[in-house]
Amino acid sequence: MSDQPTDQAYRLVQGFRAYQMVVAACELKLPDLLAAGPKSVQELAAATATDEPSLRRLLRGLAVWGVVEQQDGDCFAGTAIADSFRSDIPGMRNMTLNLAAEAYVAWGSLLYSVRTGRPAYEHVFGRSRWEDLAEDPEGAARFNAHMVEITTRVAAGFVRAYELDGIATVVDIGGGNGALLAAVLKANPAVKGVLFDLPAGLAGARQYLESAGVADRATLAEGSFFETVPTGDLHMLKSIVHDWDDERAAQILQACRRAMRPSGRLVLVERFLPERIEGSPSSLDAIMLDLHMMVVLGGRERTTDEFRELLAKADLRMTRTIPAAAGFGIFEAVPA
Repeated sequence: MSDQPTDQAYRLVQGFRAYQMVVAACELKLPDLLAAGPKSVQELAAATATDEPSLRRLLRGLAVWGVVEQQDGDCFAGTAIADSFRSDIPGMRNMTLNLAAEAYVAWGSLLYSVRTGRPAYEHVFGRSRWEDLAEDPEGAARFNAHMVEITTRVAAGFVRAYELDGIATVVDIGGGNGALLAAVLKANPAVKGVLFDLPAGLAGARQYLESAGVADRATLAEGSFFETVPTGDLHMLKSIVHDWDDERAAQILQACRRAMRPSGRLVLVERFLPERIEGSPSSLDAIMLDLHMMVVLGGRERTTDEFRELLAKADLRMTRTIPAAAGFGIFEAVPA
């Protein structure tokens, strides 16, 4: 890859096309088909029910970006990048397909969000992303698959970093399929859990908890975290408050505060947003997600000080922060 500024700028401008090529590759499962070794365009076209000349052009485009590699005899091979998009390897595929469904068109109106401070998604589609997901089972399943993949990576770091001494009941707020709760219960056999979410969020949760072997210690509860949440010794919120602006996020935390016992704890599992931005992978992840929250949901990522101020609005006092995994941190709070 050239390090010339003009070449780098050109690649930036081509980014939207490259992304759609990767989406197409994921939909066709080309990385899966190439996992066993190189295949001819004819073989790949037959396996994907696509037009052979058009597929050849797509594969050449993917080769330019290093996703595949063109070989002799009209054959293409997968690369290490392609492996990241395989369906049998947790990584990028679910995120790629979910973002294509929920964000690509909305990001075309990024400037609307910059000018107004409001989510472009609602401007483009006339209603919120959450309203769309509530009426789209397929979209909700795709979204949940993306979230479970992220949560599974973070959960391992969470159970290593955070002790549950004195905790009898854990409440996972907005926990979706229950990936975080399942990891916590598996690591703490004496603890019971409550998985709390909207009906669409809980789709498939019972099966997931059963497959994890913790269903006998987990209760499912439906409801809105803006109104009331179940009582417990520890309330966990992973990637929840970042979906909302400060006013709505404070409402969620206030509902949790009302349900907390005097000796209870609350933990936010969220990304660390650095005070100063650098060219590191963690900065890229946090900043791009922050912009995504702005465009699609109207939420935001926050610094440690901003989390402290947000918690204070719900009469909660931050006690400590603990690094978890994958750029995430654990922000612990108790009743003020």
